Amino acid sequence: MTAPKPKKDLTTGSIRKHILFLAVPMLVAMFAHNLLTLVDTFFVGKLGAEAIAGVSASFPIFFIIIALNSGLGIGVSSAVARSIGRKEYGKISVIAENGLLIAAALSLLTLIVGFFTINHVVSFLGVAGDVAGFMKGYLSMLYFGSVVFFFGNVANAMLQGEGDTKTPMKAMVISNLLNIALDPIFIFGLGPVPAMGVKGAAMATVISVAIGALYSYSHLFGGKALVKLGFKRLAYSSEAIRDILVVSIPTAASQGAIAVGVFFLNKLVASFGSPALAGFGIAFRAESIAVLPAFAIGLAALAVIGQNIGAKQYERAMHASIIATIAAFAFMEAIGILFILTSPFWLSAFTRNPEVIGYGRHYFSIAAMVYGFVGLRIIAASSFQGLGKALPVLGITVLNFGLMIALAYLLAFKAGAGISGIWWGALVANIVAGIAAQLWFQNTLKHAERLHFESNGKAVAVIEQ
Repeated sequence: MTAPKPKKDLTTGSIRKHILFLAVPMLVAMFAHNLLTLVDTFFVGKLGAEAIAGVSASFPIFFIIIALNSGLGIGVSSAVARSIGRKEYGKISVIAENGLLIAAALSLLTLIVGFFTINHVVSFLGVAGDVAGFMKGYLSMLYFGSVVFFFGNVANAMLQGEGDTKTPMKAMVISNLLNIALDPIFIFGLGPVPAMGVKGAAMATVISVAIGALYSYSHLFGGKALVKLGFKRLAYSSEAIRDILVVSIPTAASQGAIAVGVFFLNKLVASFGSPALAGFGIAFRAESIAVLPAFAIGLAALAVIGQNIGAKQYERAMHASIIATIAAFAFMEAIGILFILTSPFWLSAFTRNPEVIGYGRHYFSIAAMVYGFVGLRIIAASSFQGLGKALPVLGITVLNFGLMIALAYLLAFKAGAGISGIWWGALVANIVAGIAAQLWFQNTLKHAERLHFESNGKAVAVIEQ
């Protein structure tokens, strides 16, 4: 019987071509995913500055859901990639099915915790009454729909781990096209569908993501992937759970640290009024598009590094990280310059309020100058995750956003720099974290020959501090 083969064998051939082959579809998929929130912001902007502020203030909470999703997805993808590299094909479906068990548990947890804390979170942020109402409507719908985010993300992670990035790309394009069509219907109403305002934007997103997830699952259940989902003898596997969680927990915690950091940034920005919060919210949503090339390159590098670490080809893994780092820095710096030059034109697409536009332009004029260093941090994180070592990612993220919040507060309120101090705090923190992340990982690369396999076949990195 012929042994099964992965969609893409990343342990042989040109590393540059592998990264390009994987990164381009991932970039399209991630662009489509982030366009969901931008489309929401565009249509919600028609409801006024308070509505934009409500959605913007909700984003850090939504980002916590995204953080859990990202952590779980990267854990599944890393475990699948390393198993393929070790040619342990029989374990792949076990990993995938246990990833779905974790997804089910996280969906239930998100729903319960979300509804018990929603009033406290909105109250803590201290937003105006109208903004608070928009926040509650938007978040409540996202909590109900969190199950589709978790299950859809795990499906795409399974495929990405085996080197198939085209199917997740198609799923996200489907979701995005549906969201564009459904947003105005649910927000403003059409025929029998009543106008639901901000809550309708969240509902459109949930429905769109659900349809995209069904497309990915049709691929998995149709026998077109190396991962086979049949559920004929689904069983809990502590080994598979451990393989996933060893990467998922630190990764989710690091993503959660980003959410907490943005939450406190929003609180600081809110001190300067709703227009400032709305302007920062639009800018932050646009910035989520700016970092996509680095994230796409990073996820491509994760798959390449993961398979090669599993195959004990450490030099190829190191080479992949270096290529990804150079590419991400160049792309991100170019995008930062483009944002600085063009933001006055496209910010007006989201709002006609000149004060809101002014705050968004001001943010980009400072923060976008150092996007290249954000790229350095993202690639270092993905490289660690490809090794199956995610704790350093948490350390890097805590450093970045801890320093960012501290500097923003000190510069804005103690040094009297006003809102500019918040933007400069973000700039300095991104530079420091980007350099620190690369130095940390490069130190790991120097001792890559000390990577070894324990008796149970798990990759272990011995890192000298």
